[in-house]
Amino acid sequence: MPLWVVRCFCDAHGGALFEREYDAQAVAVRAEFRATLNGLRYQPSIVGWSRPNGFDRLSGKYRSLGKLRFKVLNVQHRPLGFFGPGQKTFTFLIWATERDRKYDPPNVCDTALRRMTLVREDPARAHEFDF
Repeated sequence: MPLWVVRCFCDAHGGALFEREYDAQAVAVRAEFRATLNGLRYQPSIVGWSRPNGFDRLSGKYRSLGKLRFKVLNVQHRPLGFFGPGQKTFTFLIWATERDRKYDPPNVCDTALRRMTLVREDPARAHEFDF
């Protein structure tokens, strides 16, 4: 059984926004996402969520966010999320790609911060999902 709970951001009506973004990815991308995430879900502590394991924390005003890091067919995928709410929980907020240190969509970090605030204020804005 995984040691970490994974949650995904929902809109105000309960629509699973992150899951839709995940479902829109190619089969190979979804498979690599699951492989990377599964390696992290079994880490005994937050220390195991690190670059060698496919995860990075952001810096500056975005330091409360983190991103999965994996590459499929020369595209660097960067699903963003944060730790919480609760212990040993990671909540995905939005899907992004990265090239030359630039995200697509370009405002993804600000969107992720807004969504994180919504989830912290109302934990029902994210629900558990088992990829």
